[in-house]
Formats: sequence, structure tokens, C-alpha cells
Amino acid sequence: MLRVLDRERSEVLERLRVDALTELSGWPDVQVRLIDEQAGSGGCSVAGSYDDEAQPPALCVARSASLRRRQFTALHELGHHLQTNDVELATRLLGLDDDGVDAACDGFAARVLLPDDVVDDCFAGGSPSAGDIVRLYEASTASRAACVVRAAEHLRSSGAVVLYDAAGTVSFAAVNGVYPPAQGSDQAYTPLVAAALQDSGRPDGVAVTVEATTIRYRTHDSGPLYGQAAWCDGYLVAVLVEHHAPWQKFSPTRTARTTRRPAWAGCELCTDTFEVTETTEVCPACGQPRCPAGHCRCTQNRERRCDRCHLTWAISRFPGGGTTCADCL
Repeated sequence: MLRVLDRERSEVLERLRVDALTELSGWPDVQVRLIDEQAGSGGCSVAGSYDDEAQPPALCVARSASLRRRQFTALHELGHHLQTNDVELATRLLGLDDDGVDAACDGFAARVLLPDDVVDDCFAGGSPSAGDIVRLYEASTASRAACVVRAAEHLRSSGAVVLYDAAGTVSFAAVNGVYPPAQGSDQAYTPLVAAALQDSGRPDGVAVTVEATTIRYRTHDSGPLYGQAAWCDGYLVAVLVEHHAPWQKFSPTRTARTTRRPAWAGCELCTDTFEVTETTEVCPACGQPRCPAGHCRCTQNRERRCDRCHLTWAISRFPGGGTTCADCL
């Protein structure tokens, strides 16, 4: 995509790096729309979407995101525009699934915002630590997500670079040779994130390191990974690798061990257990699997099953927060 951009508009790269939104707003063949964040999901890994049915095509960017994130999102959506309108690019991407196409756009946006010389100054030509990624963020005007993407490109091992919010929920991830943790998934109880959350007052860039941590997937945990995390402007950035951890002198590959959690869950409303599979619907709000009746933790917070009549009522029908409804008292 960078080659296509350089071929068609060789003079714009520096202007995009400085202020992508202003630069793109002056292009006649695209329009930039600032939209509500919820409307901007569109299946992308960023807070935005690409509307190729608009005239001209629209790069939709969530207005509630930070300025750095809006720049990254606009460039990500520009990547989709280039993919759609360049035959060579479109042909090369035919074999990729949606996640692969999104990752290509993430890489394009990150490389525009963070050229090689800036990255090399912070990573010293090696595999980055968590502190290195924070330094890259502080030395540039790029978003945390852009720094995560560039860091994942420099891993010397299979692994992931993950950005979590202050509660330990995945905000963004970029990977090399492993499955990424799902965006919005709760990783607060994995060893590295749990250790970092216990020390949320630690200065930015000062790393928390654990000997072994995991990535939590829907039905199982990954094998053991070397892990290091550091706070970065209110978010937690972590490097998770199978070997060649840059903060350790010796970090060989461990014996693969997948910890599979019970693939069953219980519903407090139905009082039944149900199997959790890869096709089980997961609530985007609470991150919990829905039972066959569609209940999740959100439903349980709104409704309760009476211990006498065994009917389900709104939580307001249970005086004093008890387990017996008003009709049965």
C-alpha cells in the first residue's frame, strides 16, 4: 500500500504523517466523516469504517477517539480505499480473510506514522521490550495502536503485543505467529496483567515482568509465554513471546502446554449448564457466553429467578435485593 501511495501521490507521505485528517480532507476522491464511535465499528479493528458506496467513498472516523487514534483510524481506512481501488492490491489480498485484510491496513497506517528511522531509534534494531514501546509512543505523535503494530513486526519470536485498558480488557493487539486475544476480552486474571493491575500507580514505561503468563481465549488458555508490561498514558502495553524475550539473557522455548478450561458454563436464570464452543455467541458488552435462551451476565444483572415460584422477574421485584419476589413474600 505504501508503494501504491508513493506511486500515485509521492508528495503526501510527510503531510499524512503530520496531520492525516487535514490532508485527507483535501483529497477530491475521498471524504472524511467524523461519526459516533458505535456507528464506526464496521468490522474494523479500529474505531472507524470505510464506506465505498458513498460518493466519493467515505473514511469514517469515530470522533470520540483521541487525536492520535483518529489519525491512525483515518490511515487504516485509507488502506481499505487503496485496496479497493488498486487492481494489483485487490488481487494480492484475495487470499486473506477479514482479519488479514485489517492487519494489512493496520500495518500501512503504522508505517506511515512511524517510519523505520524513528522505530529503530527506540528499538535499537532489536526485539522490543514493553518499555521500548512506551518510549516509541512518547517520542512520536502516533497512537498506542500504531506503536503496538510496529513492535509486533520486530518480535524475534512468535508472540503478541497487546494493549489493555485499565481494567485488563483487550483494546488492541498485533501478533506474530499466534492467535490474537479477542478485542474486548477480559485478560485481567492472566498472570502478567493481574500483576500489572496491582501496581497501577507505577510510572509509565517502568516494566512489570513475570516468568510465565498466558493469553486467555474463549475455551482455553495459551501455552506459557514470557511476559512484560508497562503503563502507557492510562493503558497497559504488554509483550508476550514464546522465546527470545529481550529483557532476559536466556529465554528458551518452553514445552507447549495448553490449559483448557472447562468448556461448560452455567446460567443462573435458567439454572442449566450449557456447552461453550467456538460457535457460542458471546455478549459484546460483558464478554460472557450466552446460554441457549440468550442470557448472559447483563441479563442476570437485570433479572432474577425467584427461589419460590421459580419465575424470572425484573430485579426491581425483589425487595431488599433478596432472592424471593414480591408476589411470594
